Amino acid sequence: MMKRLFVLFFLVVTSCTEKDTEIPKDVLPINKMKVVVWDLIQAGNYASSLTEKNASIKNINTVYLSETLKLHNISKADFFKSFNFYQSHPVLNKVLFDSVSSYAQRQRNEIYKRYQ
Repeated sequence: MMKRLFVLFFLVVTSCTEKDTEIPKDVLPINKMKVVVWDLIQAGNYASSLTEKNASIKNINTVYLSETLKLHNISKADFFKSFNFYQSHPVLNKVLFDSVSSYAQRQRNEIYKRYQ
């Protein structure tokens, strides 16, 4: 049993190579990507709150997606290239979404401080 645990641990540790954590130059870095993802989440939530049952949420979300990317000076192609890169690299994807979560918590804390 102990031998199996050691083998499993060894495989997990050695499976994450430098290539798994290397971000190409044409991919948005995690610190930039986390802010963009957070803003896109916020824009999507705002768009959802504006729509009526008969309104097209897809069209409204597309407008907010475009405006959010424009705000960050990022093309839609560059964003999706970066997003797809992170999705295909689980280690980096976890780091990205952990960063988004931490960033979101800091943003919420700042808002709560203003109202106290």
